[in-house]
Amino acid sequence: MEIDIKKVMYRMEELYDCGIQEDGCHTRMAFSKEDTKARDIFMDYFRQIGIEPQVDPAGNIIARMGGKYPDLPAVVMGSHLDTVPDGGKYDGVLGCVGGLAVMEAYKESGQKPKHPMEVIVFTDEEGFRFGSGMFGSAAICGEETDISGTDLDVYGEVREQVLERFGISLEEALKSKRREDSIHCFLELHIEQGARLDKSSTPIGIVTSIAGVSRSEVQITGEANHSGSTAMGDRKDALVTAADIIATLPQIVKEHGQEFTVATVGTIKVLPGSVNVIAGSCTFSLEIRDQSDDVVRNLEELTAEYIGKACKNNGCSYSLKKISYHDPSPMTRWITDEIEKAVKELGIEYKKIPSGAFHDSLIMAAVFPTGMIFVPSVGGISHSRHEFTGEEDIQRGIEVLLKTVQQVDNMNLSC
Repeated sequence: MEIDIKKVMYRMEELYDCGIQEDGCHTRMAFSKEDTKARDIFMDYFRQIGIEPQVDPAGNIIARMGGKYPDLPAVVMGSHLDTVPDGGKYDGVLGCVGGLAVMEAYKESGQKPKHPMEVIVFTDEEGFRFGSGMFGSAAICGEETDISGTDLDVYGEVREQVLERFGISLEEALKSKRREDSIHCFLELHIEQGARLDKSSTPIGIVTSIAGVSRSEVQITGEANHSGSTAMGDRKDALVTAADIIATLPQIVKEHGQEFTVATVGTIKVLPGSVNVIAGSCTFSLEIRDQSDDVVRNLEELTAEYIGKACKNNGCSYSLKKISYHDPSPMTRWITDEIEKAVKELGIEYKKIPSGAFHDSLIMAAVFPTGMIFVPSVGGISHSRHEFTGEEDIQRGIEVLLKTVQQVDNMNLSC
């Protein structure tokens, strides 16, 4: 079986162009007309090879090819087509087009897999529009979420109305849940979205786990006062206190984290926000990621301790509110073993690495045997128009995916 890499690259380009905006950006926000256009084109790709895709109640596209033994659980591949604003050409799309290329290779070779085979395009992985992602994979896994039909998106539109225009009912979406015994395994091919593979010139990454994420909101309260008439020793400056905490965060991670531990302050709001007024309040986000729940919890405690210390030293008070927490998600051992076996047989260099970014595999791994294959992101750039992965790396990634599919398909049928 062979992968038609030219067809793969053409399809990725065509899907990317679906998101072009008047200002030159490329955005396929979930539930938008650009997203709909890309989904329609992608479904037509399957029709061209004789497969009629279906759309489940959560909006997931599912293209299924029968196997020799139709009662066996399916070997499933996939990812997502939606993007962040001005997103890249490869994030998510590679896993969808790669899965299609594998299925097409089977079709063109005339070989029929033992297991049924599926490619799933998950709905709203990115979560940009409503602030919560992985809608489609959560529905398939039957995961309870705290989303509501009254949630507002970034444009002030109500979730229920947006979904209805897309043909989705929140109540009906729950019917997308799959039985555990309906899926033999799930495989997601993805760009790394980091620089480890690119820096080491390693063409393949075998994902060992997806990081857990703790998100909190920290509010430092000081005392707003005149900037010209308040002596430095008399100040209770919320921004100076916040700056101390933020500047110390990397050192806390360095001393108590692991190789892939990260902590980030991504937003900050200062009030009253005047050039001649000392900050009376400073609110910032705090995100901690690691593959170990114990490491994340320990860093939460250590950071909270330092926040208290910094506030006491500066005459301020604080509140620390947990926003969300996602447990770390290890990939299924027997699948990572099969990916490693495939890479070795193909003679391709590889690394075993964790993923710091979220993927639909994070949700799928909680219910179904799951594995991920990474290919390099040049410069580690992702979620950007400058995101790039070379054709040769894409071809190798799909070849590893194909080889892995062949192996898991030929496993003992009692598995």
